Amino acid sequence: MNRFFDSAGYRRFLLVLLYWVVAAAAFHGFYTKWRLNDGHVPHSLASMVQGTADRPYVYRQFAPALANGIQGLLPPASVARISERLADPRRVNSRSGLAMRYPASEAMQAPVTLRYHLVYYLTFLALLGAMAAMRSICLKAGASVPAATTAPLVMALLLPFFLTEGGFFYDFFEVLFMAWAILLAWRIPVHSPGRAAGRLILLAAVAAMATWNKEAFFFFVATLYPLLRLSLSRIRAAGVVAALVFVCGCVYLALRMRYAGNPGGAVSFQPGANLLYFLDPGNWFRTESTYGVALPKGLSAVMVLMIAGVAVIGWGRLPAPLRQHVLVAVAVNVPLFLLFAAEGEARNLSMLYPSLLVLMAMALTAWMRGAASPAPRAGNR
Repeated sequence: MNRFFDSAGYRRFLLVLLYWVVAAAAFHGFYTKWRLNDGHVPHSLASMVQGTADRPYVYRQFAPALANGIQGLLPPASVARISERLADPRRVNSRSGLAMRYPASEAMQAPVTLRYHLVYYLTFLALLGAMAAMRSICLKAGASVPAATTAPLVMALLLPFFLTEGGFFYDFFEVLFMAWAILLAWRIPVHSPGRAAGRLILLAAVAAMATWNKEAFFFFVATLYPLLRLSLSRIRAAGVVAALVFVCGCVYLALRMRYAGNPGGAVSFQPGANLLYFLDPGNWFRTESTYGVALPKGLSAVMVLMIAGVAVIGWGRLPAPLRQHVLVAVAVNVPLFLLFAAEGEARNLSMLYPSLLVLMAMALTAWMRGAASPAPRAGNR
């Protein structure tokens, strides 16, 4: 019996269970805060799956397209039967229903209820997959196993804080795709041309899906250059980035053409909004309900202090390519944030999530090693 509970398989089971529970808690924190924008017609899930949402929200079609595709594979009679059961009014007060105590939820609308549930659970699985990928990134960065295991848990629990002034299902897929892209760009196996080509093709596919999910990935691919340089020459690494930009651009143009007739605009241009926001000292101490409790907002003095400490401790311990990745991510994301983000909208700094992750993993490594060191003995007087 002891051998079983001490086996590698059982430890993996515990790790999966831990990640599953934390992912569920983090996702519930998001859902109770924003739901799936139920009732907000310009960007509600019902509008997204039906393709009638305003631009630019309607461009974020990866998860809605998956839900539409899965529903399309089922016989119409099965869809009607499942939808009727899911939309049963008795589920409003049922602990098994997404509409619990919220009868206005779009989960209760028979035409979209199955797709609503599909997007809900696909989003949760995206978060869980992102956490597993983040752990791999931390290990590759050189973090200790305990720190590499802990950092994704902390990041998952922080996500509902960063989803301030808005939160969407595609934010979780974005984290997953960024993590996958980083892992694929890390040390292309150039000694094996077949494997290298396969890795690059897979990276291009991830870039295409990521842009289908959120057009901002077009800019994120530039941050992969330092990681590609681990195994590729400058020219080849730049060529791969250029190819990825081309793939992302083609996907984005296709989406723009497909939804050209939808209301709204291609971008939300808000230059200077955040400069004015942060000039007001009161905004640094604002709170909002996260996890059902009034807690600091994602861009508050408390959060900035936390990030500053993690960055100071973790920076010097990062491998050089990751430090370069962080610098490129800052150079790309901050100007976009200042030009297009709403006031205090921390989620528009999402390209920095991987940067915060690796800095946190390295800081945790340092802190855990310090805590494990024996205290110095007092000398004899």
